[in-house]
Amino acid sequence: MLSSNQLSELAKKLHTSESVVFREYMQLVFLENLYATSGSDQIIFKGGTAVHLMYEAPRFSEDLDFTVLMEPDTFKAFIAKVFKSVLLSNEITFKERKTITGRRYLLTATPEILKSSAFINLDFSFREKVTLIDKKPLVTQYPITVTSPIYFMGKDEIIAEKIRAILTRKKGRDLYDLWFLLLNNGKINKDLVKLKLDYYGDKNVSFEDLRNKIQNFPYKLYSDDLRPFVTYKAREVLERDFANMKEYLLDGRLLV
Repeated sequence: MLSSNQLSELAKKLHTSESVVFREYMQLVFLENLYATSGSDQIIFKGGTAVHLMYEAPRFSEDLDFTVLMEPDTFKAFIAKVFKSVLLSNEITFKERKTITGRRYLLTATPEILKSSAFINLDFSFREKVTLIDKKPLVTQYPITVTSPIYFMGKDEIIAEKIRAILTRKKGRDLYDLWFLLLNNGKINKDLVKLKLDYYGDKNVSFEDLRNKIQNFPYKLYSDDLRPFVTYKAREVLERDFANMKEYLLDGRLLV
């Protein structure tokens, strides 16, 4: 378990709060145990935390999102093994939460080194195909070693999911992640975008709708959503980065 001194030093090094550091530590603990369990090659890590941990985006994240390629009954036995492994060495509780698209759990830790509890939502979706899957070890600054390889969604497929998210919800972190991934050699694959939109039943939207969403996205909404997930220094330049992000995304890159 993370010590009080380690927590304090990491918070200073990463320019964020101790609660954010501890939450990320717990994410790593869960990932370590999940991918050390047989069958984990059928659990594909995705979403904002995957963008942060696997693609090194400089924003923190709060949830762990996965696509499950195994059958629901097989997954039930698999995740029970993962929870048992995590509980052996950590003071953590898991509570299942209702969802219509898969399985969701709330991970709660109440460590003595924090003034409050830490929470992580674990979201596992089923029936969804993953076209691009990468695999590599997870390197981290934290005092934890993730020895098993992580199976995670490929960059261009995450971009497609982020485009779908921008079209269907209003979260600044989606814009930020899309910007980061495109800046780091990600590509917009229109077939993948169509696949994601069709899967979720969002067929009647277009790239013109996407441009309009980005063009009209208000700075306050962007800032309010993103501020808790970036470093103290990054918060000082959010407005500048917001303008740069819009200019970059709207400069012909969405005309695919």
